Amino acid sequence: MTNLEIATILRKVAAAYLVLGENRFRIIAYERAADSIEHLTSEVKDYWDDHKLEEIPGVGGGIASNLDELFRFGKSKHWETVFASVPQAIFPLLLVPGLGPKKAYQLVTTLKLKNANTVIADLEKAAKAGKIAPIEGFGEKSQSVILESIGIYKRGAIKENRMPLPYADQVAREVISYIEKGGGTERIDVLGSLRRQVSTVGDIDIAVATRKPEAVLERFLTFPHQKIIDHGPRGATLLLSNGRQADLRVQTPEAYGAMLQYFTGSKNHNIQLRTLALEQGKSLNEYGIKDVKTGKIKKYSTEEAFYKAVGLPMIPPELREDKGEIAAAKTGKLPKLVAPGDILGDLHVHSNYDLHSSHDLGKNSVHELLTKAEQLGYEYIGFSDHNPRANQTANEIVDIMKRRKDAYETQYASWKPTQKQRVRMFLMCEVDILPDGGLALPEKAFAYVDAVIVSVHSAFTQPKAQVTARLISALTKHPKVRILGHPTGRLLGSREGVDADWPKVFAVAKAHDIALEINAFPERLDLPDTLVYDAVKDGIRLVIDTDAHASEHMDLMQYGVSVARRGWAQKRDITNTLGYNDFTSWLTKNAG
Repeated sequence: MTNLEIATILRKVAAAYLVLGENRFRIIAYERAADSIEHLTSEVKDYWDDHKLEEIPGVGGGIASNLDELFRFGKSKHWETVFASVPQAIFPLLLVPGLGPKKAYQLVTTLKLKNANTVIADLEKAAKAGKIAPIEGFGEKSQSVILESIGIYKRGAIKENRMPLPYADQVAREVISYIEKGGGTERIDVLGSLRRQVSTVGDIDIAVATRKPEAVLERFLTFPHQKIIDHGPRGATLLLSNGRQADLRVQTPEAYGAMLQYFTGSKNHNIQLRTLALEQGKSLNEYGIKDVKTGKIKKYSTEEAFYKAVGLPMIPPELREDKGEIAAAKTGKLPKLVAPGDILGDLHVHSNYDLHSSHDLGKNSVHELLTKAEQLGYEYIGFSDHNPRANQTANEIVDIMKRRKDAYETQYASWKPTQKQRVRMFLMCEVDILPDGGLALPEKAFAYVDAVIVSVHSAFTQPKAQVTARLISALTKHPKVRILGHPTGRLLGSREGVDADWPKVFAVAKAHDIALEINAFPERLDLPDTLVYDAVKDGIRLVIDTDAHASEHMDLMQYGVSVARRGWAQKRDITNTLGYNDFTSWLTKNAG
């Protein structure tokens, strides 16, 4: 069961509670847990496997108990009872933009809509027949809006799957560039999960500091779109041509810092921040900080000033997930997070050299990739082509690897750098971890590489104990194994990661001084930030790589860095922030 499916269940519980008149704090608790789980970058089931459900922000003992029952038996008796207490036709209507639980309940009971499978079509038919307008609290305008919302729902334009972070970033950059060209902006930022660099993003939220709000909003409304969903004096919402939703908020420069903090979130971080402020007699909102006694609001132009007003240093957006960042800030223990400029090399790059590879080749030549590394300011690059196909004899594979080494060394010698400092090359290989824990590279072939990355590319559904033993076997199979590549093997939105006992894997990696990779490729972003957080606490080596199969993929490094930052990683935690000499000492320490 995916995180989105679990979040949907929790929101259904919250909706049912709202209809049933349940205590509002209980409703808020379920909504908070749903938000938290939807934005998690690890699977809830992984938390359950490790008996850590209550470590998920917003998940208390009661919700954790029901989740435990859900994973054990496929359902929670308590939740099933709650769902049975309200008309089932309510729940599909919650997918229609603008329809909340109470409106949905009023519509299904008044119109006697009982079939959950056809309720949206039945509601559309009722609206077209003019049967919604006479209902108390609705009217002609509401009826028209509901029809439009059903149309949007049927086109699948809203409530879509979340976008991988780099794709959301690209959409946001296009919108921001368009707005800026219209003038009138003093500062412009993304908001929400995109600003916090969460691995998947829903809507695109943007903030603008301006003294010309009308002009900025009008410019935004001319961006290519399907529909204007909302338009007011302080903001607007568009359904873009690509089916994604974009929200723009405007604020005066004097109050921009407060708005930026408020709408960056996360919700759970802001709850903790508001609690801290109330202890000081202050109330926080998107306009500034209000003195509870006098009622006066003070504006803040920057987030730094906003946080300082409640006695805290600026907390980086990536850390705002209610994982102890406020306590760390109060005691001066916030980490100095790794930055893109700290990275001095990319160790997971695939060239177009054809070694009869087990997987896809890269697009670019060795020379082109070396030049790209030079342009990025790197000191070194690791060529980690996939191992040769296993349907060849061991001797054939050894011969391929020997010829590959000769070819790379020849090409490196003929490369003409444009900078005085020459990018250094490591000849590596990405080696498949076989289902039994063996490596898809013969022993003698290791003589022709400096080091290897080992990765899982098959048999993802093995039981936990078997996967754990498999990974540990691979890490200890050969002394030139130095990096565990994209460790969970997940593909965002399409494949869950392997179910491993990560503390055991971490312990072996630490004992053998092996680094775990944070893979920056958009569909991977693996290790997930939650496991990065655990790895950092345990003192595990990490590297950030792009898994580039084309030179332009090397530009994705920033997204791997964002995962590291969300996991509280500092420069010292990331091994490829070391200079060439120190990095070489670590990488080749077991070369023999």
